[in-house]
Amino acid sequence: MTSGFYSLCYHYIRNDHDDPLPRLFGTKISDFNEHMSMLKKEYNVISLDDVSAFYSLKSDFTDIKNGVLVTFDDGLDDQFEAGKILAENNISAVFFIPTCTIRDDLPASPIILHYAIAVSGMKKFLIGLRELIQEKYQITESYFEDIFLNNNTQKSIDMIKNIFYYKLDPTLSRKFLIDIYRKIVKNAGFTSQDMHLSKNQIEKLLEMGHSIGSHSHSHISLARQGIDDEYMEKELIEPKKYLENVFDTEINSMSYPFGESRDCFDAQELFRKTKTYQLAFTIEHKLNKIDSPPLEIGRYMVNSQDNANMLNKKMEFEKI
Repeated sequence: MTSGFYSLCYHYIRNDHDDPLPRLFGTKISDFNEHMSMLKKEYNVISLDDVSAFYSLKSDFTDIKNGVLVTFDDGLDDQFEAGKILAENNISAVFFIPTCTIRDDLPASPIILHYAIAVSGMKKFLIGLRELIQEKYQITESYFEDIFLNNNTQKSIDMIKNIFYYKLDPTLSRKFLIDIYRKIVKNAGFTSQDMHLSKNQIEKLLEMGHSIGSHSHSHISLARQGIDDEYMEKELIEPKKYLENVFDTEINSMSYPFGESRDCFDAQELFRKTKTYQLAFTIEHKLNKIDSPPLEIGRYMVNSQDNANMLNKKMEFEKI
């Protein structure tokens, strides 16, 4: 009998009404509730322990059809409400945490850009970006020239993300993003505690029956130049040890930052050598079978337009 499981990846879970940051796109709470109702009706909702058992062949889980695992990336503050909804529905999810949010009290890199653009709008954000370049980061000016001449907002956002995530030296990129956080996001009244799950919230999620995993330290892509073994150790290996020490729980899984194949290859090689993680999650849209590599577990990245019916149809063709 063929068996397998599907996995969903959520990010922002936003209020239906009175959202203070309407530019911050995410799944509405009402849609999330409908998603969970649909999953309980149409699928076998599983836990991280089930996935571990599936790959270790220690249980009869290999005979279960249409399994689905619920996961969350980035350790975002608004995911705490989702965790409570899941607990009320007896669903155990996985929350992947970037450790900079707890250890350094600083936001993960992509979240800084999300919030900076959301709080200021694109026009004001570009003004602040230009000011920082002129004040402290003139060395990066050539990277941003085309953005200041471009009138397409979405194209500009994509270009900015590509520069910070893949083009700039990782240390320089992180320093620049922290300055954007302090200049734009904090000045607008939002701190890292407003953006990410607190230590107390994560402890409560564990008490609810959820699991946590690593999402690197600062959410850096590995598909870039300037990353050596020491940097990989800091971003990928140390977060596991840190989370285990702080929360007194075993960490055997992580989700790759950004999660595309180009972001995963070097990490997989490191994990195979060090045996750091047994499970690692991508954002490749696929059904995970017993012969699927456990360091390449696929997930569907749920977007803000997905209602329950749409989500079901996107997984339906993969049903066994």
